[in-house]
Amino acid sequence: MTIEAKTGEARGMDNEAMLDTAFLYGANAAYIEQLYAQYAEDPGSVPESWQRFFKGVADSPENATKAARGPEWQEPLKHQNGELVSAMDGNWAPDAKPAAKKAPQVGPTIAPADLAQQVQDSIRAIMMIRAYRMRGHLAAHLDPLNLLRIEDQPELDPKTYGFGPKDMDRRIYIDNVLGLEYATPRQMLDILKRTYCGTFAVEFMHISDPDEKSWLQQRIEGKDKEISFTPQGKRAILKKLVEA
Repeated sequence: MTIEAKTGEARGMDNEAMLDTAFLYGANAAYIEQLYAQYAEDPGSVPESWQRFFKGVADSPENATKAARGPEWQEPLKHQNGELVSAMDGNWAPDAKPAAKKAPQVGPTIAPADLAQQVQDSIRAIMMIRAYRMRGHLAAHLDPLNLLRIEDQPELDPKTYGFGPKDMDRRIYIDNVLGLEYATPRQMLDILKRTYCGTFAVEFMHISDPDEKSWLQQRIEGKDKEISFTPQGKRAILKKLVEA
């Protein structure tokens, strides 16, 4: 074997030894000393892989134990292992042990089926409200003589959205649409028919400006937005119309 080959082989063995013991350097050294001291007192208390490694260490168990304890004048150190090291050796600090049981949930729980029903109700209610905004004017009573027949509008029928007679008083979350956080289908229909299907028609969904559309919507929709006039006010309006 040539000198270069022998040198390469020796260098390879040195590199292999360095890789095999790389974990002994840096911050791991203190942890391994403690683990070796634990092995010196009770070999069965450390994993089998560490037992095989420590058997090849020349240092005496007494020296390992003493080194792990540190100088006699030093105050006892608190458990400073991180979660990863604690997970490896099972030595958790008293206040860092993983919870044995999951913390109980606080507050009422909702069954998945009930939650799905609530979400479905909210979505269908918003769809019904939008239908009245889009097509409610087609059902408005604009003929004072009642000579014109108002065509039925399926989009305005609550049954189209799954609301039958038994559902009219079910409380549904609508997120302050129509000025209400919660409302029953009956309450929604009262507001929608009064707003869009009364004796005058309102149609604004074609407006492209969001601010203008929102301004109109806020002034006509809602529980307390009904327009009403006293008999005296009605006579004053009629007088102005006649004068015009």
